[in-house]
Amino acid sequence: MKIKAPFDRYLLMLGLASILAYFGHDANFWPYVLVNLAYTFAFWEGNYQLVGWVRERFPLMQQTSRRIFTQIGLSISYTLLAGTLVTLFFHLIDWIPYAWDFHQRILIMGLFITAIIAIVYESVFYFDLWKSSLLESERLKKTAARLQFESLKNQVNPHFLFNSLNSLASLIPVDPVKAEKFVQEFALIYRYVLEVKDRNFVSLREEMDFVSSFVYLLKIRFGDHLKFEHQLEKQLDQYQIPPLILQNLVENAIKHNVILKERPLVIRMELAGDTLVVRNNLQKRSIPAASTGTGLRNMAQRLQLVANKQAKFYEKEGYFCAEIPLIPESD
Repeated sequence: MKIKAPFDRYLLMLGLASILAYFGHDANFWPYVLVNLAYTFAFWEGNYQLVGWVRERFPLMQQTSRRIFTQIGLSISYTLLAGTLVTLFFHLIDWIPYAWDFHQRILIMGLFITAIIAIVYESVFYFDLWKSSLLESERLKKTAARLQFESLKNQVNPHFLFNSLNSLASLIPVDPVKAEKFVQEFALIYRYVLEVKDRNFVSLREEMDFVSSFVYLLKIRFGDHLKFEHQLEKQLDQYQIPPLILQNLVENAIKHNVILKERPLVIRMELAGDTLVVRNNLQKRSIPAASTGTGLRNMAQRLQLVANKQAKFYEKEGYFCAEIPLIPESD
């Protein structure tokens, strides 16, 4: 039968106290066991509780140095105090006559026991953190690959391709110059997708150039019924952003809202500190577009994964708003 905590620890304390008493006693074996057990319990149990307390405050692998130095300082202080108090206690009840040499040996033994306890517990804890870190790293890699695949898959959406090719076909006979421009912007979109597929971040300027090409194709289809507004020229080189985020937001607005001459859809982007606010007027379709509901969730997961930043999505005063945290170029 497996011995469960904390009894396994207590049995080890009893075993250690017995061994120390066996090699250090003369005729009074059991009193020596009790004395050694008191010291062992004070040193071991006290430091065990300190280890748990320090771990709760510095639980991360990158906090290892801080955790170790904090543990060293607290453990040495506690061990010296506990050894002194137990020694004085036994002297007061006349179990042990007080002697400075004995007091010193107790403190040295206590520090030795404390060092062993700290090394064992920290080694086990660090190994567990390292193992968890490897597992988490693999999980994050899989998540990143899945989210990247989802983003790339959206760019080859058959509906977008079909609508774009239809728009191109209608342009060729009536406006060859605009048709040529359409093909150039269409090529820019897919070249960008291929270029950024392995990148975690792009400059805000690159992303906005891509979105501008994407909106250009959409405006061929929707004309002035779709409006895209921003005044970010001065800030475009100051920030980075995970690629394809903004395009997904524009596509999301197109997908879920009515776009008519008398009810144009207005998509606006503006900065609020280090956050890009993307909003559009809400004019939801009477028949909701087919959706898996994962688009916004995937965006939020990507930002959390690659930048450790939290995106926000909400409806307010007739607008759908997305707050996308940006990464300053200096970072």
